[in-house]
Amino acid sequence: MKKEFQVRVRATTLRHSAQSPLRLFLIARRCRLTRISPMDWSALPPELLHLISTKFSSISDLINFRSVCNTWRASASVSHLPPQIPCFLLQPNPGATTLQFYSLTSGKTHTVSVPTCRDQTVLDSSNGYLLMRHLENHDLSLLNPVNNSEVSLPFLRIREPKLVWACLDPVQTDDYVVCIFGNASTPSKLSAFWRPGEVNWTIINKGSRKSCYYKGMYLDLATISKSLAIYDVATQTLRDAVLPPRSEGTFSPSAVVAHLVVSADQVFRVLQHDSKYLPMHWCHFEIHRLEFGTDKKKPFWVKVSNIGDQILFLNLVNGFSISASCFEEVRGNFIYFMREWDTGFDNLNSYVLARYDIEAGTAEVLPFPPVTCGRWFLPSLWYA
Repeated sequence: MKKEFQVRVRATTLRHSAQSPLRLFLIARRCRLTRISPMDWSALPPELLHLISTKFSSISDLINFRSVCNTWRASASVSHLPPQIPCFLLQPNPGATTLQFYSLTSGKTHTVSVPTCRDQTVLDSSNGYLLMRHLENHDLSLLNPVNNSEVSLPFLRIREPKLVWACLDPVQTDDYVVCIFGNASTPSKLSAFWRPGEVNWTIINKGSRKSCYYKGMYLDLATISKSLAIYDVATQTLRDAVLPPRSEGTFSPSAVVAHLVVSADQVFRVLQHDSKYLPMHWCHFEIHRLEFGTDKKKPFWVKVSNIGDQILFLNLVNGFSISASCFEEVRGNFIYFMREWDTGFDNLNSYVLARYDIEAGTAEVLPFPPVTCGRWFLPSLWYA
């Protein structure tokens, strides 16, 4: 039985290795889990394992492949994987060692083992990193759940920290920095910045939940007035103040959610007009692009009706974008967001995942159950 099975696998390998090496992995994985054959799958040639691993277009497939055994893990490099489509990370319980990701392309939820999460809780995410807090000493760190790379952050006395921006990849930008917003005792709110190699945080005693970092500037959008303050991080001084667009009328703050998103070297101000008590077709978005002006002209907002091949992903606090030109499965000029859902209980927050077509001006709910918490997550392979 064992010999016949080995011959059949070899035949499959010869027939499919050039076209679909994923099939061999699936056979091997299934046999390993069901114990159909006593064959030692870790004995497969490293060259064949490496060939199979280069065919994966999904990080979840690569993670499952590398989890089979140490030999398979060593043969599968994580450095060659192409850009990834964002997924939705479900909020794990504190101290949980597994993370669940909902895939937009497959519509399935994948569970990934991350032992590093033990004794920690997930607070937020940005650019492939999770902001973690230790359950005992409250130390902060950044964790890449794909490759288990973790960066310890200096001590920061702050309550309810939110990760505004984290980019530790010098290939992506030469301005790699970590930016956190949260509550402190005095003053009540602060924003903190840190670069790898620095001992302490740089503190700006201002900020809000709706903010972003862009080329050495900290942009803070006021919750009620929707005016924008631009701070120079290096000097910790106010650089400019930008009023809301003149064409924008008055609105109820409870029915409008504002976001600042850095997209393709531009800064977008995205207003989500919505309410959990209204039907989905009432939901719509307004987008303005920030023009930084010149020495003689102050920054101002320009309304846009099209963002080209960009796709925006909006979390409750921060947001990010990707270019659809890198993928066949998604189209540009869309917004993916979390919409609050009416549960019938005032003290219970629940959200559905939704998608907004900017050109058509229509929104639809994605086929995923309501969640109490979570965030859009962009997988990254960068080692800090």
